[in-house]
Amino acid sequence: MAVAADRGHHFSKPSRDQIVLVEGRGVEGDAHAGPFVGHRYLARRRPRLPNLRQVHLIPFELFASLSKAGLVVGAGELGENITNAGLDLERMPLGTSSNSGPQPSSS
Repeated sequence: MAVAADRGHHFSKPSRDQIVLVEGRGVEGDAHAGPFVGHRYLARRRPRLPNLRQVHLIPFELFASLSKAGLVVGAGELGENITNAGLDLERMPLGTSSNSGPQPSSS
């Protein structure tokens, strides 16, 4: 549905036309990209902690639920890099792989 990235540590991230996912690093140009934790609180205390939050995903359906509760939230406003639809992220087991964006043609 949408992608976002921000070089700075801000709560919300501006929407982008595209982002580049780099294996083992995260979203190219995003403040939280890299092999080690990018959250300032943790980075100060344990700078060599592995970065297990390289890409932040949020389901678009969450925004609909929040809207029904009177909270209007749009893509990127919760700091996510990828806003998707139709994937039940909360039920996916640890280690699940997913492909998104343009895929190479098989012809």
